[in-house]
Amino acid sequence: MDCCFCGIRACAKVILAPICIPYKLCCGSKSNTSPQHPHVPSPISKQPSISSLSKSSLPKGNYEVFLNFRGPDTRHQFTGFLFNTLDNVKIRTFMDDNDLYQGEEIGPSLVKSIEQSKIYVVILSANYAESKWCLRELAKIVECRERDKRHIILPIFYLVDPFDVKHQAGPYEKAFQQHERNCAPEIVQSWRKALELVGRLSGWHVKRTDQHKDTLDGVFKTILAVIRRNDNLLDTSDLVGIDEHVKAITEKLSLESPDLTMVGIHGFGGIGKTTIARTVYHKLGDEFERQCFLQNIREKQEVDKDAAIELQKTLISSVMMRKDFTISINSVEEGRKLIEDRVTPFIILIVLDDVDEKFNFKEVLGDLENFARGSRFIITSRNIKVLSSFNKNKCKLYEVGPLNRQLSLQLFCKHAFGEDGPQSGFETLAKKIVKKINGVPLVLEVIGKSLSKEEKSFWEGTLAQIEKIPPKEIIQTLRISYEQLDYQAQQIFLDIACLYIGENKDLASYMWSDIGFYPDKEIPLLIHRSLIKIGDDNKFQVHDQLRDMGRAIVREESFEHPWMRSRVWNKKEAVELLQYKKGSINVKALNLEDEYETGKLTCEYFQNLSELRYFEAHGVAFEGDFNEILPNIRSLCLREHKNEGCYPTNFQMRNLVTLDLEDSWDLKSDTANKLKFLNLSGCSSLTRLPDLPRSGSLEGINLSKVSNLDPDVELNVGGLWNLKQLYLNDVKLKRISGGTIGTMKKLKVLDVSDLECENLEEVLADIAELSSLETLTTTKPLTDELQDIGQLPTSLKRLRTSSPVVNLSELLKLKVLTVQDCYDPKLQIPSVEDSWWKESKLKHITLINTNIDIASSSSPLPRLPSSLEFLIIWDCLESKWLPTLENLENLIELGIIECGHLQEIQGLEKLLQCNNLKSLQIASCPKLTSTFRRGGRFVNSSLQELCLRNCGGSIPRLSNFPSLKELEIGKIIGEASEQVTILALFTTLS
Repeated sequence: MDCCFCGIRACAKVILAPICIPYKLCCGSKSNTSPQHPHVPSPISKQPSISSLSKSSLPKGNYEVFLNFRGPDTRHQFTGFLFNTLDNVKIRTFMDDNDLYQGEEIGPSLVKSIEQSKIYVVILSANYAESKWCLRELAKIVECRERDKRHIILPIFYLVDPFDVKHQAGPYEKAFQQHERNCAPEIVQSWRKALELVGRLSGWHVKRTDQHKDTLDGVFKTILAVIRRNDNLLDTSDLVGIDEHVKAITEKLSLESPDLTMVGIHGFGGIGKTTIARTVYHKLGDEFERQCFLQNIREKQEVDKDAAIELQKTLISSVMMRKDFTISINSVEEGRKLIEDRVTPFIILIVLDDVDEKFNFKEVLGDLENFARGSRFIITSRNIKVLSSFNKNKCKLYEVGPLNRQLSLQLFCKHAFGEDGPQSGFETLAKKIVKKINGVPLVLEVIGKSLSKEEKSFWEGTLAQIEKIPPKEIIQTLRISYEQLDYQAQQIFLDIACLYIGENKDLASYMWSDIGFYPDKEIPLLIHRSLIKIGDDNKFQVHDQLRDMGRAIVREESFEHPWMRSRVWNKKEAVELLQYKKGSINVKALNLEDEYETGKLTCEYFQNLSELRYFEAHGVAFEGDFNEILPNIRSLCLREHKNEGCYPTNFQMRNLVTLDLEDSWDLKSDTANKLKFLNLSGCSSLTRLPDLPRSGSLEGINLSKVSNLDPDVELNVGGLWNLKQLYLNDVKLKRISGGTIGTMKKLKVLDVSDLECENLEEVLADIAELSSLETLTTTKPLTDELQDIGQLPTSLKRLRTSSPVVNLSELLKLKVLTVQDCYDPKLQIPSVEDSWWKESKLKHITLINTNIDIASSSSPLPRLPSSLEFLIIWDCLESKWLPTLENLENLIELGIIECGHLQEIQGLEKLLQCNNLKSLQIASCPKLTSTFRRGGRFVNSSLQELCLRNCGGSIPRLSNFPSLKELEIGKIIGEASEQVTILALFTTLS
């Protein structure tokens, strides 16, 4: 059976012990059977084939899937299940009006959502035609489909005959009779036309006797296949001559063979190895059960001592295909074991991009023989000897050579003119430049971009520069594009190449803006010229050839004397510069990120670095008076200060914009009036807070775990109106002065957990005015006035609290709720009639060490929202009853632990019949007497972990759970573990 989280066909563990093992996200075993996707079922009737759908790329938009349905018929059943299934694997899905303002008709917002969606899933139920809203949406969907055939409509005939839909017969006939009396004829006709078209389409017919899970799996499989196919449609419009390379490599991969195969692509830098590998990867990805592209391996190993572990994490995460999946790996050995358990059972395509002699395949990924037969590996390298050593010298080699003259001209012209050929009057110049570049794609692209829209005289000057470069050093032509930049753009590019690859754009921009540069202007220019890229994570990316070029330019400032260069990033050179006090006014940036192991750094070492604007060092010991030593420092990162008792004083902070002193010391200095970002987290030696700038410059403050402040210390928040993040967790303050939290209108994250402060309640009094606040953490009970959480911002998405009263009715955007260490709370669930039930997005509730009173024996048990996926109730000793669980169809994990007075769990068996629950733990609840009905007959094919320990009542029939992988039974009161003998029947248990 496949693990619901990683899809691995695995044996399992049986635990008969009095100790409850913490919930594990994935199984850890493997078998010899290649698995299917965990959510993909076998085909069912009426399912549209993927080949019948449009093979062009899907339209781009905010949503990938739009669900059109009648809420009362299917919202909390079929449609709700489908939405959560798609959401769990990161498929962006629009569901009804959750993203619209209340009361809005099918206006611009909804129209835009429909137009920008890629796939329309139309759930046609018996009462669907009664809803004008549904019919309006459907008419718009059909209109979009007719206008752009790339849109895809997937109909589901839910308890309704497709004939009735197509001909508006049966239940649809009566609805249309009503519409014809109340609506304009042309409107009704457009609805009939839309239903007729959809009724003719191939889809799914769900009957009363059908298992909904089979249909859901079929729909999910189709949507996933369409989106994966679309994701693998790489835009090759700017690629030239790629087809022959792809064809040759595909032949070498021998896809028809069941054997493991490796292909190594080699050639010099900039020739297109990575581009070719990525194109093959996107073209062939659908042929494999999983795929992963591990890029820039050589660079990562140069700058990160834990690069092997990070590569392992990336590989495992790609295979998991789970939303918000994170994994912890403490050693390379542990990573290899996880890869063997979770990755190797799949037939997988892996690209290892840009490896050198430092990369050890076996050390990082384990034995090649462990991978499933049919798996393929594509490896790129500049070094043919490295590739030859892979797979016991059986790696098939493919060399990428320069483009021929015709293809070179075509590629160059695409970037210079936006066309396949040169514009009139530029033919001769274009051909001469292309001839000199000698077929190197990266150079053709960069030089072409640099000449775009320039005058002929500019082209002639560029050609003259290129002609001076020897053919064997043609990659140096890249420098021409750099030299054409203005001074500011050049300096920003050099900073990125030497210091900021993989770093956040915004933090770097703070520094550039402060020294008079214009990053908002220059960064887009660098992107346009193909010199840099910005990833989806807002971090800088640079091609390794361009990175090396930038660093070479800096080295040329002084070949023999690093201390005469503008930037020093090499550890050995940085240490020598400081140790021998060789600094100069030329040095603008110094990076000593790795631990400095040779003594202390005193102020004398920095005497000659008066122009330094960027300094980063980890694990160093500083001391001395730095008065007027670093007057121009803008960005300072000094983490993990080593030696207690020696501290630097009088740092010049008047020009500082970013300061990171995590786990370091009390920095004796003047006020940093320009500061944008301040991180003092974990500074245990800090006894007084620094003076914060009151000019409104600060956007982020982290004071978490600053645990040794003097008893009289106050935090003045006056003038911090631009603050976006404020972390005050685990801090002791006398007071917060200078105003209230409500003045920080831009605040998005606020953490006041375990904050000790005399006037916290007063400070939080107007917290409801924080209209941008998304995350709030507070472990202190709020004031009487604030106990109604409805007074908190309705923008909240994550809330962790110890407040005695939690009223959820206004928090429609809330996704995660944690109530901990609260001894007199009442979790107020809105009534079933409240609109909150339809609009709530709550996914996760955790109650820990809390005397909850969310139900009573004298009143009907309230219900929790059906959107819930995780419900954990731990150490809630006074609770006797819980809300009924029967409506939690989407619940994945349920844990009820150490609830000593709990007597009943209503709706548990019905919950188990929903076939979504993966983990169930009930432990240390000795008064629980009616967990399961004796002899209850039902089948749950999804449950994989079951823990029943120290609780009363009957244990369920274990044969009800054919997919179990982990089972723990201990100290069951009442019906003992007589069913253990049935374990021999389980093939999933080991």
